[in-house]
Amino acid sequence: MTKKRTIIMIICLAGFAVTAWFVETNDVLPFDTAIRQWFYSLRSSALTPVLKAITYMGNWQTISGLCILLLFLPKTRMRYGVPVSISAIFITAFNKGIKQIFQRPRPDVSLHLIDEGGYSFTSGHSITSMVVYGLLIALVRSYVKDRKTANVLTVLLAIPWICIGPSRIYMGVHYPTDVLGGWLLGAAALMVILSLEERYRQKLDLR
Repeated sequence: MTKKRTIIMIICLAGFAVTAWFVETNDVLPFDTAIRQWFYSLRSSALTPVLKAITYMGNWQTISGLCILLLFLPKTRMRYGVPVSISAIFITAFNKGIKQIFQRPRPDVSLHLIDEGGYSFTSGHSITSMVVYGLLIALVRSYVKDRKTANVLTVLLAIPWICIGPSRIYMGVHYPTDVLGGWLLGAAALMVILSLEERYRQKLDLR
């Protein structure tokens, strides 16, 4: 792992530890309440379908379908399908363990705009989108030689990468600290995954 990635990983893990401590010692933080109220004030009949579509981009069905597609196509199987699929499986299982440790209840069901069960911390959509779409962006930047195409794909992938987390707050199924914790832990995991992917690439001589 490079020095830069190591520093990023340490900072993210430290940030996650602080966030987790606040979550564990406080039921709902003032930080959570203020940001949630702001998001709820934005709710409208025009914006809700858009953010609902974005939040579904982090569902297990969407991520599974994406992985299957990348594995099915011969041109993307080894470069994209294998590392993305393994990373998605790992981070999903890892986050389930984190949820069981903290067992934080979700916001009141009366605030939900979609059906969602299970525990709240950390946001599975946030941690998964950080890893899966973040890894895809890195792979696109590495493998797509045409810079214009690479830039377009990067922008398209950045939409779910950035917006899925906030959409979970808007939908009323997560606290902001759930999303923050998911992002921080996901970013730390992404640093490790990127380093492992580089070794995988060198071993298979992928260019």
